[in-house]
Amino acid sequence: MTAMRPSGRFPAQAANTPGHLLNLIRSRDNWTRQQLLTATGLSRTTLFSRLGQLFRSGYAYESGAARSTGGRPSSLVRFEDRGRVVLVIDLGHRHGRIAITTVGGTTLRETRLSIDIAQPPKTLLPTIYDQAQHLLDTGTDEKLVGVGVAVPGPVSPVTGHLTETTIMPGWHHYPLNAEMADRWGVPVLLENDARAYALGESVERPDASPLVAVKYANGIGAGIVLDGQLLCGVGGAAGDIGHIRITDARGRRCRCGRNGCLAAYASGHALLRQLRRPTDTTVDDLATTMATHQPTETAVRAAATLLGRTLASLVATLNPQLIVLGGVLGRTPAVVEEVRSQIHTLAIDRVTTPLSVTASTAHHPVGTGLTALVTGHVYAPDNVDATLTAQPTTADTRSTPPHRAP
Repeated sequence: MTAMRPSGRFPAQAANTPGHLLNLIRSRDNWTRQQLLTATGLSRTTLFSRLGQLFRSGYAYESGAARSTGGRPSSLVRFEDRGRVVLVIDLGHRHGRIAITTVGGTTLRETRLSIDIAQPPKTLLPTIYDQAQHLLDTGTDEKLVGVGVAVPGPVSPVTGHLTETTIMPGWHHYPLNAEMADRWGVPVLLENDARAYALGESVERPDASPLVAVKYANGIGAGIVLDGQLLCGVGGAAGDIGHIRITDARGRRCRCGRNGCLAAYASGHALLRQLRRPTDTTVDDLATTMATHQPTETAVRAAATLLGRTLASLVATLNPQLIVLGGVLGRTPAVVEEVRSQIHTLAIDRVTTPLSVTASTAHHPVGTGLTALVTGHVYAPDNVDATLTAQPTTADTRSTPPHRAP
C-alpha cells in the first residue's frame, strides 16, 4: 500500500508554526535536527522550542541516532505514529465493514456484517457501535486519533453532515457525528462512500491525476480526485453520476424520486428488479452468476453500456488520466470491457488516447480513503497548532474534540 504522506515542502516563513513543522516531519521517515534547520530556515532556538512542543504533546519523538559522519551522532526525529489508529466504518446499502487501521492506512483488524441502510439509525447503529468497540478493545497499546465514516448518501462539504436522501430515511437530522465524537472522544469525519473510495484509489495510485473512481454495486457513484485533492462540489454532489437523467421525464422511477436516472436503469438495485430475482438475491449473486447465466450477463452488459455512455461525457469534460471501476459489479471483466469500449467509441481520441480504464485491485479503498481523510484533518497544521495553543506545556494529551493531541 502506498503510504499516506503530506507534502515535504515547508511553507513561507509566516506560516512556520509547530503544525507546519510536524507536516514536514511526516513527509518522510526521519530527520536530523540539522536537516530540519536546513529545510525550514528556522533559528536553532526556534526549531528546538517547537520540537519540544511536539515531543511533549506526543506528535513526534526522538528515535536512535543517525549514522555518524564524524563527531557526536545526531538523534533522529520522527513522526509519532506508534500505536496511533483510526476507526473506519464503511456503511453500504447491504453490507458494512468496520476496521482499525494505522495512521499510514494499514488495516490491523476488521469485521464485516450484513446491514440494511434503510433502517433507522437508532435501530442500526447499536450493532455498529458494539462491533467497533470490540475491535478497539482487542488492540494493545493503541491510541485512537479519529473516526472515519462512509455512507451511501450525500454529505455536505460545509457542515460535514449527511444531507437528505431517500435511500437513508430518518438519517438526515440524526446527530451521527456528535454521537460518535461523544462516544469515543475523537474527531469524527463523515464522507460519501464513492468519494471516500476515490480518495482511497488516489492514495494507492498517487501519480494518476485527474482520477475518476466509480463505485458500482447496489448504487452507482463516482469520485473525482485532482492532484491528490478530492473534488466535493459546492453542495457535496460532485461525482453523483447515478442521478444523471439518461431518458426523458417519463422514464423509470428512481429511488431519488425522479424519473429517468442512470441508477434507475443500471444500478445493482435496478438490475435485481429487472431480472425479477427473489428478494434474498444480492448484487454479489449477480456478479457470481454472470458467467453461467446468460440473461444476467446480458442485463449487466446493457447496464454497463449506459454507464460507459454517461462516463464518456465526464471524460470529455475532465480529460482524466485514469478511471478505476470498483464495487462488486464494477470490478467484473465484462463491465470494465464494456465501459472502456463505450468511452473510446464516444469520446474523441485526444481525451481517450492517454486514458486508462481499469478495475480496482485495492483491498479496501473506501477504508484507505477514510483513513487519509481523518489523518489529514487530525494532523492538519492549523489543528495541531490549535491543540498546542489550548494545552499547557505539561498537559495531558487526552483532550476533547474537535482537536485532540494524538
